[in-house]
Amino acid sequence: MLKKRLIALAILAGICFLLTYPKIYVVREAARGEMYWNSGEALLFMRRVSSGARVTPLRYALEGFLASLGSVRSPDDKTCSELLVIRVTDKDLQRYETDLNRHTKERYCGFGFDLFKGQIYAVEFPMLSKWVGTHFESSTPEEDEDFTASVSLRAKESQKPWEFNNVDGWSMREFGATTPKYEFALRGQPVTILFSGRTWPRRPLSVDLIRSGQPTQRIWTLDEGPRVVNKAEYEKIFAKP
Repeated sequence: MLKKRLIALAILAGICFLLTYPKIYVVREAARGEMYWNSGEALLFMRRVSSGARVTPLRYALEGFLASLGSVRSPDDKTCSELLVIRVTDKDLQRYETDLNRHTKERYCGFGFDLFKGQIYAVEFPMLSKWVGTHFESSTPEEDEDFTASVSLRAKESQKPWEFNNVDGWSMREFGATTPKYEFALRGQPVTILFSGRTWPRRPLSVDLIRSGQPTQRIWTLDEGPRVVNKAEYEKIFAKP
């Protein structure tokens, strides 16, 4: 009898342990991207959002089963973790890490991008930041006034789609869930940008650069699957700016 009680207590203690400590730290990432290009360069604006959960070992073990039943757990933490700008020319490629993600008010990278008077802006009202070749910088009061005045007017131009061609010399596409292939010329040299979106079975998102006579170059990739990290890394990812 005593032995059975000890076994029951041991099982109960184990269940309590699994339900409380230790925590497992899980991070999942998602991305959005837009590409603008003209005759001389292509600019890829890649945003990355990180979602985090602090779960018990039991919850982690049952996560797949619970998700199949429709029990989707909301994240404990969420942050706009990166805005990377990739610049492609007829010969070169540059990558620029920006700090715009640290200034956004929304945890899901709430800013969008807009072309105004031939200039690309990151927009999250009232914040307006313009791309100046290697980084973003704050707009001037005059630019803010002109841009704000133009918004309602341009919103009425129903014939102008979200994606566009040759507006002030620029064209724009938003990366989606499919596998689009964009072909254009930079200073007369053919260039292809290939975006590989979400698939099943799941594979990492990726962007490939293809130049005539050269091997395909993978210039961006992101695995949206969950990954386990330690507590220090988790806290670093979701630290307040």
